[in-house]
Amino acid sequence: MTEGPMNVIADTEAPRTTIIAPAVRQRRLGRALLVASLALLFACGLIGMVIAAGLAGAQAGQREASMRATATVAASLLDRLEKANGLMREGKYALAEANYAYILQYQPENYGVRSLVATAIAAQTPTPMPPTPTPTRVVTDKRQLLQTLISASDAQDWDAVIRLADQLIALDSDFEAATVSDLHYRALVERGLSRLRSGQIEQGLYDLDRAASIRPLSDRVEGERRLAAAYQSTMYYFGADWEKSITQLEQLYKASPGYRDVGAKLLEAYIRAGDAYAKAGEWCSAAKKYERAVQFSTSTSLTEKQRDADMRCLTASAGNGAGEANAGFSTTVFNTAGITGRLFYSQYDPTLYQYRYNVYDSAASKAYQTGTGAQPSYRVSLSPDRTRAVYSIYQDGWKVVIAPADGSGTPTILTSGSYPVWGPSGLIAYQTCTDQCGIHLINPDQPSSVRRLTTSSSDINMQWSPSGDRLIYMSNFPGSWEIFTVTLSGTFQQLTGYGANSGAPTFSPDGSRIAFISNRDGNWGIWIMNADGSNPIKLIDLGTQHPYWQSERLLWLR
Repeated sequence: MTEGPMNVIADTEAPRTTIIAPAVRQRRLGRALLVASLALLFACGLIGMVIAAGLAGAQAGQREASMRATATVAASLLDRLEKANGLMREGKYALAEANYAYILQYQPENYGVRSLVATAIAAQTPTPMPPTPTPTRVVTDKRQLLQTLISASDAQDWDAVIRLADQLIALDSDFEAATVSDLHYRALVERGLSRLRSGQIEQGLYDLDRAASIRPLSDRVEGERRLAAAYQSTMYYFGADWEKSITQLEQLYKASPGYRDVGAKLLEAYIRAGDAYAKAGEWCSAAKKYERAVQFSTSTSLTEKQRDADMRCLTASAGNGAGEANAGFSTTVFNTAGITGRLFYSQYDPTLYQYRYNVYDSAASKAYQTGTGAQPSYRVSLSPDRTRAVYSIYQDGWKVVIAPADGSGTPTILTSGSYPVWGPSGLIAYQTCTDQCGIHLINPDQPSSVRRLTTSSSDINMQWSPSGDRLIYMSNFPGSWEIFTVTLSGTFQQLTGYGANSGAPTFSPDGSRIAFISNRDGNWGIWIMNADGSNPIKLIDLGTQHPYWQSERLLWLR
């Protein structure tokens, strides 16, 4: 499941004039909310949307939704459906329609939600009442449907073949099952490949995934599907996390250098990453990025960038000017009532293009600076017995590394991935897309015991609860970065709302509260909320700039 753009939905709507009779509107609304009352049932690892609309096509919609929904997506879509149903009850049909339409972006053939959209539209549109209803003829003759299906396949009308096959399967899944399955499979493969090649990657992958649920794809089709999926995955990070984007683009470039615009995207990623490092004053890192970019381009200006960064890297001196900057640097702390313990965080200083590492001490109700650096605080994570540490390094892709906590011995690579964090029970959670994307769990003493917990490449920067029964993390599935929790049994909950960016979450030592970074009031800041997402308050103001906030890891200790 991919992340899509966030629809902007207003809080108010202009009044509409309608001539629908109140009784008719009530009947329509009643039918729609009956559908909504049966919507989106969740169960452990496979979480699907089930909408009973009283139509034969709903069975197909149910199967497609179950295949398509991921855990993080399902948590967000459930929240959106409940919001839409509430708007219907309030008579805000335009807003309800917009929310239902958002769900259909990810489950386009869920007929139950489509019926809700139709009801919302009908409630807004002046509709004259006919004297007597005209019945619509519904084809239920299975042999007639099959003959029409075969004719559509001969004409290579793949949309019609898929629609008719779904209808026939809904009527009788055993009727001419082999023939229907063959035609259904071929249509899904042909339409899926056509969509991939025309740039409709998400839709094409959806078709091919449905085809693969009927029977395995051929090696040729599976190869094309994998390339498209890998390309789509790189686009999640492109423009948001240059290091991750470069990692995935490099892998795709090695596999197929001529695929789409991978070479051009890789060049742009290296240049943009170099520019970001240069802006932050990390000239050595910038020089490495520019050096790699030069291998893809003969641009004179790019070569000059590389030389300039190399020179600055050689002559850079750490700490220059820090004393002068300290005098005018301050941290605003407010709303401290009830906050206990010590909270470690970073604050970006735009005058020096560097981060200051701070700790807020509740006992003194003050924040102190503990050091400086080019990156936000992203510390290693210690094992429960505090004898080992886990962290990530970049070595031909991101790797999860384990080393003795006292610095002795040789670090060893555990697996491919990033954002590793050690849990109270001894499991390590990390993010990877090596095989399938998402947050994974691994026992470091039994590296073969890996379990995938979530299913999106944008599920990152997780932290364990003190009890070790759940993880909190950030994901940009709704279109902005939001905060979610997931239990080890696969129960998901979205904690923050839509619009502003929120991330880098961590639990308080007793698990009752959550600290996170957000720009929800226009400035960046550290916010505190209850463990269920209620009562958010701003604790610390971080100013207008916090460029690498997605990589920051907050730490809350007693």
